[in-house]
Amino acid sequence: MKKFSYIIVTILSFVFLSSNVLADTKVLVVTGDDVRFRDKATINSNVIRNFNRGAELTLVNDSAGSGNGCAGKWYQATYSGTTGFICSDYATIKTINEVVINPNDYKDYTEYLKKLGFPDSYIPSLIKLHNSHPNWQFKVYKPSLSFDKQLNLEYTGLDKGWSLIEDTGRYIDGYKSTESWSYNYLTDVFKNDFDGGGKDWYAASKNVIAYYMDPRNFLNDKQVFMFETLSYNEAYHTKEGIEAMLKGTFMTGYADKEKTKTYVDAFMDAGKKYNVSPYVLISRVIQEVGAKGSTIVSGTVAGYEGYYNFYNIGATGKVGSIITNGLEHAKKEGWDSPYKAIVLGGGFLADGYINAGQDTLYLQKWDLMEPNAGTHQYMQNIQAPSTESIKTYNGYNGIGLVDGSFVFLIPVFTGMPDKTSLPSSGSPNNYLSTLSVNGSYLFDKATTKTTFEIVTDDTTKSVNIDATKVNEMATISGTGSVSIPNDKNTIKVVVTAANGDKRTYTITITKKKSEDTLKQVALDISEILRTLSIKNDGIYIYGYELGTDVSKIIKSITDKEKLATVTYVDKNSKIKTNGIIASGDKISIKTDREEKSYTFIIYGDVNGDGKITSADYIAIKNHIMDVKKLSTFEQKCADASKDGKVSSADYIAIKNHIMDTKKITQ
Repeated sequence: MKKFSYIIVTILSFVFLSSNVLADTKVLVVTGDDVRFRDKATINSNVIRNFNRGAELTLVNDSAGSGNGCAGKWYQATYSGTTGFICSDYATIKTINEVVINPNDYKDYTEYLKKLGFPDSYIPSLIKLHNSHPNWQFKVYKPSLSFDKQLNLEYTGLDKGWSLIEDTGRYIDGYKSTESWSYNYLTDVFKNDFDGGGKDWYAASKNVIAYYMDPRNFLNDKQVFMFETLSYNEAYHTKEGIEAMLKGTFMTGYADKEKTKTYVDAFMDAGKKYNVSPYVLISRVIQEVGAKGSTIVSGTVAGYEGYYNFYNIGATGKVGSIITNGLEHAKKEGWDSPYKAIVLGGGFLADGYINAGQDTLYLQKWDLMEPNAGTHQYMQNIQAPSTESIKTYNGYNGIGLVDGSFVFLIPVFTGMPDKTSLPSSGSPNNYLSTLSVNGSYLFDKATTKTTFEIVTDDTTKSVNIDATKVNEMATISGTGSVSIPNDKNTIKVVVTAANGDKRTYTITITKKKSEDTLKQVALDISEILRTLSIKNDGIYIYGYELGTDVSKIIKSITDKEKLATVTYVDKNSKIKTNGIIASGDKISIKTDREEKSYTFIIYGDVNGDGKITSADYIAIKNHIMDVKKLSTFEQKCADASKDGKVSSADYIAIKNHIMDTKKITQ
């Protein structure tokens, strides 16, 4: 039974039923966490066990008393054969329609599946599974949220690391989110520091999440086991089966300090104790720590010697702290042997997820439980259910149990798309890092701009287009020698990403008699500064020697780009066309394409008079002695030693400069 708003279709066995029967069943749904299930209807009675949000019990009596520590009334219910009481403050009653359907009442299995509630898009795969495994039983599970609403929850929860995908070598860039917070096209860098993730874990794209969330993509012999109900069944959860699944893994021999319990015993005991499939627990361990194990199950981590965490419970946080966080949890819980870590950790999974309504691998990844859907998810890896289900299938198949009477609880959302599919795994990057015409850069670092205009003289017959790409897997067309026969010519450079996405850069070349050489209508300002070797960091200009005349700087820029307008002002915003440069002077360069402003720094010129004198020496000394602090900009100018801070090294440098012992280089 589940907490969600849905209709459960219960399949009994295929015998002795002549018609469909509709009946109402009342269940008690737990609405809080750590809710006490007591042996009597009083707050002071013994606690049988605790339940978390979503757990469902069979209601026996909806009015079993009042008061005695409960603001409402007491409900009597049963769970796994045990009867107890829960306060109505922490539970609600839900009526579920149970339809008992006899497949023998239908002409074919298709009609039967439709009666269960499966849409047409599910049926071909389910028929194929039924033909191969006639003992398998399928149930419809209807979440209260539509497919799109659940998908949006999962995608918008990416900032919390809800839906991650692993990539160890840039093999599946096409599966990753390209939102601005996840990816920078200009640098070709994906974010990979999500909480609980690691250096190889990335945010999945929305359509990739949709694919892994769509149950129809996994209705095959192996991956259908992500929908297997995970409770313990002694008929096919055997020691022989556990031995077969553990074969070839690191989990051999004894699992306790006393050498009385083997790993086989550990998983069997966990399954029986917490009503959970031991095969699923084994698959979970292998998924989390690998068949050969990992540091978190070594028992040798400094500070956590002798502690183990087989399911990576609590192993979240930033890279570098994930293992220690997991072992801190193990130490707190007292998991000081593999046996305890397996059994008690299995109990955490059972109580925290399986017995709280998330009793399939699918539901442990995709939390469909309202009102906080998406927030209670065991795994961040969106591929985990599909890979773990294969391990589960292999385990069953290896011991000859794959054709047993398994029950599969398969979600059917409202508003499902016709189909979902994976995109190309190739990189989506189709940006250029440089683009030039006849050796003159249109841009020398990646930009979002895609249209450019240049002018050449009317005798030019062709131009040479050169470009480099941001991502090495992309391809470029339209470069090389290109003919320009007309007065106005359009050249298109097309970049095709590895996933097939295209990006077009358009260059318009106009021929004019007044022009002697090929020239851009307006060079990028960054390109102007680069070609003039003017040092800058995008905010400040530095590197000019003391005493350089302002007019020389202005002339060098306008000579390089005649279409540029240069405005130069001093620190008091007064126009300055000549005289020496000084710290705090500002220059503004404007073209028909853009405008940028920069502030000059002369190292050692703290007071902004264009000179290095004792006044600058005193200003630094007063700053160091806390007599008078320098502003942030003044501190940049005071850093004559260029070590990133203001210290005695700077006033010594100024003193040496004044005394001509050693000049400050800009």
